[in-house]
Amino acid sequence: MNFDSSHPRARPSGALERARGREPKLIDRLERSLSTPAGSPDRVVELMARCTVAAVDLVVGVDHAGVTASLDSEPFTVAPTDERVEDFDRKQYLLDDGPCLSASRTGRSVRMSVEQLGIQWPALGVAARNAGLTGFLAVPLFNSGLPVGSLNMYSHSAVADTDRDRDLVLVIAEYLGAGLDAIATDNRLERAGAALRRGIASRAEIERAVGILMVRRDTDPETAFSELEAEARRESRHIRDVARQTIISADDDRP
Repeated sequence: MNFDSSHPRARPSGALERARGREPKLIDRLERSLSTPAGSPDRVVELMARCTVAAVDLVVGVDHAGVTASLDSEPFTVAPTDERVEDFDRKQYLLDDGPCLSASRTGRSVRMSVEQLGIQWPALGVAARNAGLTGFLAVPLFNSGLPVGSLNMYSHSAVADTDRDRDLVLVIAEYLGAGLDAIATDNRLERAGAALRRGIASRAEIERAVGILMVRRDTDPETAFSELEAEARRESRHIRDVARQTIISADDDRP
């Protein structure tokens, strides 16, 4: 599968321009963080992780976030900020319904309180209360105009619904949509889903290798990741294999 190595959004959106007008320095930092080439499944997963972290950091009321990918017959979670996201998403997938799947299937955002959640999906309401979750927002993500996932945000209070926070959510969702566009450039969504799953599986090893290089070379995460990618290209190997080699060498160096 070929991937678009550049960001596919051709021009700034209205939400981005409004957000920039309110908080130019914040949006500059956000764009620097999210404007990463989506040239491989690993890079797409990295972009999604940056997006979910940004949602927690920047959107008022968001305590946890993740992405539901509905690229094939089985939805799955990408880049959860913690285990609470994975646990709650898993319950939705088992039920085959819930805020994230509703947004993924209909292409419409779903915002609700835990009381509303419990009325529509009683089992999810119980799970949410047990997890201390009281506010939910799922925003659809699109590929070629079709909904193929959602950005899911969970709160211990409520996700803010101001103009400022709505625009920030839209900007983050646009970057996530760009990542999905990049991974599904040939419109073979099932293959894209499989590629994204491989990217998720290799992320833990890559993150560990990045941490090793950061310590060894006193560098930042982006530079360390780029060095892993460069070595993989030189040796015509998958970045996951290079990461494993880095981890093995670090373990061998231990006394």
